[in-house]
Amino acid sequence: MNDDKWPRVHAIGTYLPDKRESNAEKAKRFGFADDFLENKLGVLARAVKEPEETRSDLCIRAFSDLCSRTELNPEEIQLAMVVTQHPDVNVPHVAAIVHNRLGLAKHCMTFDVSQGCAGYCHALTIVIGVMETAKLDHALLFTSDPYSDLVDGDDRDVAMLFGDAATASYITRSGSGYRMLDSNFGTLPDSYRCLFYRDRLEMDGAAVFKYAAQSVPPSIAELLERNRLEINDIDCFLMHQGARYLVDFVRNRSKIPAAKAPFEAAEYGNTVSSSIPLMFQKHVDEATLDTILLSGFGVGFSWGNNLMKLTRA
Repeated sequence: MNDDKWPRVHAIGTYLPDKRESNAEKAKRFGFADDFLENKLGVLARAVKEPEETRSDLCIRAFSDLCSRTELNPEEIQLAMVVTQHPDVNVPHVAAIVHNRLGLAKHCMTFDVSQGCAGYCHALTIVIGVMETAKLDHALLFTSDPYSDLVDGDDRDVAMLFGDAATASYITRSGSGYRMLDSNFGTLPDSYRCLFYRDRLEMDGAAVFKYAAQSVPPSIAELLERNRLEINDIDCFLMHQGARYLVDFVRNRSKIPAAKAPFEAAEYGNTVSSSIPLMFQKHVDEATLDTILLSGFGVGFSWGNNLMKLTRA
């Protein structure tokens, strides 16, 4: 298929709350070494939503930013998906609420995907697959998984890690953007308890690190190999911003140069499914890098990688 027919990520809107909570005091209270925040965790401050803000509220704010970056007609949207693990209410799905609040058309398909840190990679593949199968031209992909109202502020394993955010990606068949060349995914057997939520969020950080270390670098290598690509052929690797030490370890294990796999979450934290599109947004706007690899990994324990290619208008 010609490039001008493929669905591509044409624009991304983002929303980060203005409120920030510093991690400096918590680090001292929990007894962490002075260099822990900057060199290990990497999260100096966390973006925090207002208590009354819902997942759909954050989606609407991200959509408003999207509309400031590109022109789109809500009547033309044929699919709206929301990636979230904690919907506004049990029923209906957040995408239906967003659909109503944005005044999207009757013909628009809506559904949620419950996926965490690899959610954007999974969702891109799902949205583009549905667009191809159902011959759709215009879709919106939202990510909204704020954790500030789920985390115990006295739990040293999670209290300094997560930030709140949302994104809205416009996927269409026209204009410039990044189309997907290939993807791969996985879920490690007997690993799902590494991140677990029942009454509160619990995380086994050592297990998450071990699972990422053993699963993610081979999956990146597999995707490159089957597309006959080398590390040097990729202009940028956008990895889930779980923590600085995790990004650095996966990057080093994969032999990726530091400049190609940045850690950008120091001032807002691990934003779960919004982590990758927050970084991807500027590259979609600038449209200068030819090939980008997206890599998400976390809750499940699951992972996913997308190989993205720039298509100019």
